[in-house]
Amino acid sequence: MESPVTPLRTWAGDDRGSVAVEVAMWLMPALLAVFGLVQLALWWAAVDTCSAAAQEGLDTGRVVGGSPTAAEHDAATYIARVAALARYPKVSTSGTTDTVMRVTVSADVVLIVPIPGWQWHVERAAVGAREHATNP
Repeated sequence: MESPVTPLRTWAGDDRGSVAVEVAMWLMPALLAVFGLVQLALWWAAVDTCSAAAQEGLDTGRVVGGSPTAAEHDAATYIARVAALARYPKVSTSGTTDTVMRVTVSADVVLIVPIPGWQWHVERAAVGAREHATNP
């Protein structure tokens, strides 16, 4: 006489809730990757904005008749127009001499998730020779 087939496990269980667990496991790394990419794009925008503002100030200050004050003003005006990309901008022309114009622009990067006590700071400088009138 043959014995009836008996399962090795008496309780087979089910898969209810397994999708929720999988989503919970993959959602956090996916969100971190998305937020990280967006934060990297905001950093790049702040770097580009500071570089462009420094170049704008340099273009104004290095021409004949240009001054460090005019260079600072133009750089500050430029970065104020795109203030959403860089926070708390500072413009400086320290390091400028009679022959070399130096414009430095620094700002804080906009953070997606503000972390108390932590800030991402960028600083870019543009340096070039000052033009002088010469006699032929």
